[in-house]
Amino acid sequence: MIHRFRKTALLAALPLAFACTAAGAQSYGDPATNLSVSPPKPFVGKAGRPHPQFDVTIDIDSTTGTPKAANADGRLCTLGFKPAAQNAQLNREIINAQMAKPEWQQLYRDMFETIGTVSDLKLFEHQGFNGIELVVTPKTGPNAENVRMFTSTLETPKGRTALICVTDKAGLASSLAQLKALRATIHAPE
Repeated sequence: MIHRFRKTALLAALPLAFACTAAGAQSYGDPATNLSVSPPKPFVGKAGRPHPQFDVTIDIDSTTGTPKAANADGRLCTLGFKPAAQNAQLNREIINAQMAKPEWQQLYRDMFETIGTVSDLKLFEHQGFNGIELVVTPKTGPNAENVRMFTSTLETPKGRTALICVTDKAGLASSLAQLKALRATIHAPE
């Protein structure tokens, strides 16, 4: 009787253990800031390498190699967070109204046009905040005309969170839906 109970309990717990292991293997978070990502397959998150624009980073790569990373260091995506004390006085409504303004969107366009040609600038919603998504074709670098940077930036009262993915032109075209699904799993500090 006890043996059968143990076997039944083990069989019942097995799927839960596998689900927790699979989710835990893909997810990554920074406990100090609460920046985290729980990416869908084939993406995985891990501790990020230093990045000059962020205080905290999480590297995200594809376990299948698709989409192909076009960064010189082999990273597909960087999820970064930069605290911004000036944002503390802002609430969700103010941030959302600000991001919807054409002049604010132009600031983002201008910022990224220092490094490349911006296309497809759009608003997106995440965690109840409006963010700005855009695609950049770099001006310089190896094979620059074939490289595409997909960027999603979100402002919250705690600061700026950005997802920057760099792949080739064909990779972006075939994986844009995947990259947006990846973005949907981000938790930005708020």
